[in-house]
Amino acid sequence: MQLKALKGVKINSKRLEEFIKFAIVGGSGVVVNMGLLFILTRFLSVRLEIASPIAIEVSILTNFTLNNLWTFKKRNTHVPFWTRLFRYHLVTGLAGIVNYLALLLLVNNFGLHDMLSNLIGILIGTIITYSLNSLWTWNVRSS
Repeated sequence: MQLKALKGVKINSKRLEEFIKFAIVGGSGVVVNMGLLFILTRFLSVRLEIASPIAIEVSILTNFTLNNLWTFKKRNTHVPFWTRLFRYHLVTGLAGIVNYLALLLLVNNFGLHDMLSNLIGILIGTIITYSLNSLWTWNVRSS
C-alpha cells in the first residue's frame, strides 16, 4: 500500500512503518549510548576516548537485537542471522566511527560539551545506518 503525499510523491506505508520502528529503536540506542557514556565517564572515570567506543558497541548490539526482532521481523530475507549481524555491525560500525570522530573533533577542536558532541555524532550516523541496513542487512528476498 502506498500513501499519496505532496503532489504525486508516493510513500510506501510498509517502509514508513519500518522507518518509524527503526527510529524508535534508534532512540533507545541513543539512550543506551548516552547513558552508558555518562556512567562510564562520570561515575567510573573512564576516559572519553575509551568510554565512547564501549558505549557505541553496546548500543550497536542492542539495536541489532531490537531491529531483528521487531523492526524488520516481517521481511522475507534470504540472509542468515549471523550474516545479518555481521552486515549490521559493519554498517553501524561505520556510523559508529563517524560518531566517534565527530565526538572527538567537536570536543577537542571546538570545545563543545562531550554529551552534546556525542549526540551530534549519533545524528550524523543515523542516515548512514538506516539507508545501508535497509538496503543490505535486511534486504528483501526477490521472488
